[in-house]
Amino acid sequence: MVIWFQPDNKKCEITKEDNLLFAAEKAGAALDGACGGVGTCGKCKIKVISGEVSGITEDEKKLLTEKERQEGYRLACKIKPLGNLVIELPERKKDSERKKDMAILPENFLPEPVIKKVYKKVKRASMKEQRSDCDRIQAAFEMEDMKIDRTLLSKIHGVLEEKRGDVTAVFSRNKMIGLEAGDTTNDCYGLAVDIGTTTVVGMLWDIRRTKLIEVTARTNPQSIFGADVISRIQFCNEDESHLARMQEKIIQCINEMIKEMALRSGIRTKNIYEAVVVGNTTMSHLFLGVHPGSLARTPFAPVFCHCIDTPAKELSLFINEGANVCFLPNIAGHVGADLSAVLLATGLKEKEGANIVIDIGTNGEILLEKDGKILACSTAAGPAFEGASITMGMRAADGAIEKVSIESEENNRVKTIEVKTIGNVPPEGICGSGLIDGIACLLQMGIIDKTGRMITEQEALEAGIVPELAERVIVREKGMAYILDYKQTGEPVVITQQDIREVQLAKGAICAGMKTMTKMLQIKEQELNHIYLAGAFGNYIDKKSALAIGLLPDVPEEKIQPIGNAAGAGACMALLSGASRKLVKSLAQEVKHVELSMNMDFQEEYLKAMNF
Repeated sequence: MVIWFQPDNKKCEITKEDNLLFAAEKAGAALDGACGGVGTCGKCKIKVISGEVSGITEDEKKLLTEKERQEGYRLACKIKPLGNLVIELPERKKDSERKKDMAILPENFLPEPVIKKVYKKVKRASMKEQRSDCDRIQAAFEMEDMKIDRTLLSKIHGVLEEKRGDVTAVFSRNKMIGLEAGDTTNDCYGLAVDIGTTTVVGMLWDIRRTKLIEVTARTNPQSIFGADVISRIQFCNEDESHLARMQEKIIQCINEMIKEMALRSGIRTKNIYEAVVVGNTTMSHLFLGVHPGSLARTPFAPVFCHCIDTPAKELSLFINEGANVCFLPNIAGHVGADLSAVLLATGLKEKEGANIVIDIGTNGEILLEKDGKILACSTAAGPAFEGASITMGMRAADGAIEKVSIESEENNRVKTIEVKTIGNVPPEGICGSGLIDGIACLLQMGIIDKTGRMITEQEALEAGIVPELAERVIVREKGMAYILDYKQTGEPVVITQQDIREVQLAKGAICAGMKTMTKMLQIKEQELNHIYLAGAFGNYIDKKSALAIGLLPDVPEEKIQPIGNAAGAGACMALLSGASRKLVKSLAQEVKHVELSMNMDFQEEYLKAMNF
């Protein structure tokens, strides 16, 4: 059977056992699979244009509105084909590139590249000069301990002959990994990659000039198998071929980014001689083709934590085949190389007093430092702040509500509620920062109470809320909801009672993680010098809103500082400095990991932190 996906104009052949979600993945079509295809998120809506499919399921009846069902919408993960099909995919909003410009190097950073290019004239062979090509190269470059990569042996003679001995050698420390005809010393580039569960960021550097020349960001294509790492691990467990599919997805994504950046900057990909990659522990395993199954069950022990160096050729990356690809060290099963990179970029260990770094993304990861002692934990926050488990949640893309604010009268009576979308276009849904703002506004208005319960329209009127705002409380098929705004189609964009519960679970886990670690180091929240917010989400959330819902400790606003993509910055530092790479290995080993799943303090604090 053949499935055509429009408007992507992609097709694939599948069997009657396949569902359309994975058919879309096979075809390379854009479709959201936040729940990993189990039929709980409702994000993979499609429309069957022609052909026969299996009947509607109970899950679809719960997740699709009556109007959507009448218009022919279905959930791709629940459809089985009964013949050839033409499928219409939803319009894919352009993902925001806000994360791509956030990797900022520390002011005191000193580059010390492990890659360098040296131009020399090598003596040509003659009856008087019968030494081997390798010996003459070694003599020309005056490096007694110089090693030559074995893969170069078949190319050396041709390169020497091409320009009569004029060559440029590419060195990774004392090892020659490349030999090029002529003077190519100006063309020396490196790549840093931050593999987020949701977003992948690539950064292309001119190593010789220590200059960032290109940055690009893309949605992690593995997300079709699930929004969180556990869903992706479970997918790998389902079939022995699935791990290879996962690795292929991320390698293909990075290769596309490499080609895009090279094209825009006018460089050749073969002149990229080094790559440094970071990501959480699951991402590290999937990138390297190592099965992550042990990370989904106690005691959550990873296959590896140490720094892994792999030839680019083995990973099929589109950079110089002699290049080294370095995945920085993980810390523990769910505290990965991305947090090691954050630790490096922030210089956390050297800061005075007590300081916290929170990386709130698809996973909630926390570093706490006091007088040189460092604790780290990962909280099971879930993907609520990335929009995956939220009714009208979406990634930070055009049309996502990113800010919600209210205007009050002199007597503090709320008069109006306003929203701002990414791209200043009509709203399509709500992203993490807008969700935090929205719930903070509902708390301030009294639409929800400290327990998270949403009141009825009648209760809102009795509480003195103006009718125009009280009537936004509606009852839907799936329960209570509050209307923030309307789509261009007239469909309301809402925050539901269930969405509020999801945020309570997520913020409760993050707060409890912080409180558990501060208890361990006997720190009171008021003693914290700084709370650093890493990642795109941390950079865009409103401090007042985060404090209002209890997502952050109750400290003065000036102590809360967004620091951008610190994981990406750490990856760049490790790319540009051998000393930084050595330091991050040492730092990762010094961190004490706090396992929260069996910690009684965490369980107690979690229950307390659920309320607003």
